[in-house]
Amino acid sequence: MLQRRPATEEDKAFLKKLNRDVYESVVIEQFGAWDDAFQDEHFERKWAVQEYQIVEHDGLRVGAIWISKEIDHLWLRELQISPCHQNQGLGTKLLTTTIDEAARSSLPLQLRVLIANRAKALYERLGFSVIGMHENTHYWMQHRSSPRRSKGGKDQKCE
Repeated sequence: MLQRRPATEEDKAFLKKLNRDVYESVVIEQFGAWDDAFQDEHFERKWAVQEYQIVEHDGLRVGAIWISKEIDHLWLRELQISPCHQNQGLGTKLLTTTIDEAARSSLPLQLRVLIANRAKALYERLGFSVIGMHENTHYWMQHRSSPRRSKGGKDQKCE
């Protein structure tokens, strides 16, 4: 079972390692190198905001997510699943839950993804489309959330 909880100071080392595990190969592919000093500084800036949630599966930390509410949309700033837990449907389940949260808030869900990141295919499969570019390094993507139907196939009627 997937659960989310606020990140604490005790999670910082886990998040820093997760950040490297998830991004190092794609950063090298896209930019040609991984600069430890730059990446450490970038991580510290993100950590300072402290809006991460730790994703746990059966009590084990498997990833992290960071969602912020903007004026006219929800912004999925980070969705990281540890490489040893990828390709098990955890990212899909987490993303589907996030899409449902956006639908309930009546706000579109947006994200940025590095051009070289294979996660773009997952986002497209789940209904995101490219709406622009950011600094020629990232795709801006958006999912126009709509309420999902219950398993019974009928919407509940409100009276």
